[in-house]
Amino acid sequence: MQKNDQQHKIQKAFSTLFDVLDKEYNWQWEERREAWLAEFSRDKIARTLEILNQHFDDVWHYKNIKSAPKELKIQLNDLAKLNKEQKLFTTPATENQPTLLAIWWPWGHGATVSIRLMTLENGYCKPVKLTTKDNFFTVVKKLFAK
Repeated sequence: MQKNDQQHKIQKAFSTLFDVLDKEYNWQWEERREAWLAEFSRDKIARTLEILNQHFDDVWHYKNIKSAPKELKIQLNDLAKLNKEQKLFTTPATENQPTLLAIWWPWGHGATVSIRLMTLENGYCKPVKLTTKDNFFTVVKKLFAK
């Protein structure tokens, strides 16, 4: 896919998110990851996290990334090795849109955060949420409810 086609594809997939974030951030195209990149100061962290939590189905961090679906971890590759403050926001693919990924990457000094918006080639199945109250039969029921 040509550079402009990929840029347009990602802009279209994230159009709702760009409508909310675009005015506050300076977006640039990052060739290496084929992603839209914005870097911002810590004063925007709380608001940006709030927006991302509203727009994505799943949030992965260093404590829960091991429970991410295998097909997602394979696509994420090295990105699935998260440090304490790093996060990955994902939404599984639908019939009309690819899998969406936002990479939340605070810099070492803590004053700046990078966010990258990109799409993944393959989808993944949303993980089944189990509670400590679930017994064997409710676990099986949740697994087959999809």
